[in-house]
Amino acid sequence: MANFCPRCGSGTDPNDAFCGACGTPLTGGAYDYNGSANPYDAGAPIAERGAAYYVDGDATVGPGFWGAFGHCMKNYCNFRGRATRTEYWGWIVVNALVGGVLQMAVAAATLGSGASVYAAETATNAVEGLWNLAVFLPALAVMGRRLHDVGWSAKQMIGPIVLGGVGLILLIVGIGAENFAAEEIDAENIPSFGAMLAGVALILPAGIWQLVLGITSAFVRGKDGPNRFGGRRLNPADVRR
Repeated sequence: MANFCPRCGSGTDPNDAFCGACGTPLTGGAYDYNGSANPYDAGAPIAERGAAYYVDGDATVGPGFWGAFGHCMKNYCNFRGRATRTEYWGWIVVNALVGGVLQMAVAAATLGSGASVYAAETATNAVEGLWNLAVFLPALAVMGRRLHDVGWSAKQMIGPIVLGGVGLILLIVGIGAENFAAEEIDAENIPSFGAMLAGVALILPAGIWQLVLGITSAFVRGKDGPNRFGGRRLNPADVRR
């Protein structure tokens, strides 16, 4: 029976000491999960087929809801393997909570120093932008692993990024940089209507494509058993003795 690496999801031999793809140390046999530790952090694949486990087949145990944020930050740019819906939602919720707390802390500190409301708003916007930049890659990575869990390739995320990026460039060129940055567009001073329409024509399908990927990542159940991206991912609560 094949095992799967708990880090990247690559297939391994039950007797392998290390993953041939990423070099992660492997532990042989089935992991006796008693609830005292996170099985994923212990690097333990579940590879035993039998009634002792909730799932019949090869699987690895993920970090669960509250452990998802830390796990995703540790796997900052890891697109390999699979992720459960619980792991995906755990990342989204905790990420939003941490970002919100940071913004409120900055706003309180800025206002407490006697600065204006405008200065506080500027500071919180800057923190929000920096935070979104910091979590951009792990957010893409966990979505990619979630798509793997469904059976889709993470490479599908490249499509809307490229379409949206090219469309935005064409939109800026068509409208004009000055018009784009202004509060109101001067319709009589638009450099190129053709470029503007081409930009819109690319941005709209890119947005729809990204919406489909987002809905799939958030709500579609993962495939039972191993797929081409590795063994099935379990939540710690799904493991039953």
